Amino acid sequence: METREIHFDTDVTLKGTVRVPDNQGGKLPIIVLIHGSGPVDRDGNVKGMKMNAYKDLAEFFFSLGVASITYDKRGAGASEGDFYHTGMKDLVDDGIAAVKAAWQLPEIDPNKVFLLGHSEGCTLLPAINKEVDAAGLIFIAGQADNVRNASELQVKLLEEEVSSMKGFQGWLLRRLKVHKTSASKQRKLFDEIAQSNETVIRKGLAKVNAKWLREHFQYEITEDLAAIKCPILAITGSKDVQVNPQHVYLLAKNVNGEAEAHVIEGMNHLLRDQDEPVSMLKVKSIYKKSIHKPLSQELYSVLRDWTQKHITTVSS
Repeated sequence: METREIHFDTDVTLKGTVRVPDNQGGKLPIIVLIHGSGPVDRDGNVKGMKMNAYKDLAEFFFSLGVASITYDKRGAGASEGDFYHTGMKDLVDDGIAAVKAAWQLPEIDPNKVFLLGHSEGCTLLPAINKEVDAAGLIFIAGQADNVRNASELQVKLLEEEVSSMKGFQGWLLRRLKVHKTSASKQRKLFDEIAQSNETVIRKGLAKVNAKWLREHFQYEITEDLAAIKCPILAITGSKDVQVNPQHVYLLAKNVNGEAEAHVIEGMNHLLRDQDEPVSMLKVKSIYKKSIHKPLSQELYSVLRDWTQKHITTVSS
């Protein structure tokens, strides 16, 4: 596998990895991977959670003859910038810059640049695509809505779980009003951010990236989805608690290109098969177990079929 370092600039310098398959017959297609939320590096890892999902996906596409760019997010890995001072618009600009860097690679056909977004990356894809006109888009574990509504959905799932939990633990959590307190705190925080002009605010000892949240709250994805005319693939797991799995169908419905949507049975937000029942209360422990598993084989199967139909066929 040929891998090499790449760097490109917006108002900061971002660094990443290019994987280029050996090719004897013309220019190659390429996929640019757009991160999920948090200070995520090029491989898809954050502190304390070595997910490696983007590394695995890039190597998978390499095996199909497709090049890729993965890069460290602002404030993560080798990239410059401060994660807490980064807004949604900054991340869109970074994605646009990554695509422009792909256009300049000598092995790459600039008309065959595809984008893959995971989680928050799915929200960024339509805004990035508006500027670069990608050959195709892959949405994985995304939401056809803004971050506030997705976050409020998570608290609603917590409320439902606590309300229906049996035994002493359920009684105790309801007695302590854990679910009600979480909803109230979230609502107050979000309202404060929406009314603030601060880039970062503090809550106790924790810093909150208010600019990022506020720009996401203000972003309406529907118009940018409607502007998409290229083929899209939308995939989410049935055990994803961070987004509504049914939103894959909204993503497919709201674009104006050829669209395909899949809900993969048993897959969670980390793109792994999950044996445990869906649970917001146990999500951290479930994730710690999940990261030791390979990515979902059904995910790979769906990606392979779509790649052979829309990416490698157009490059031949």
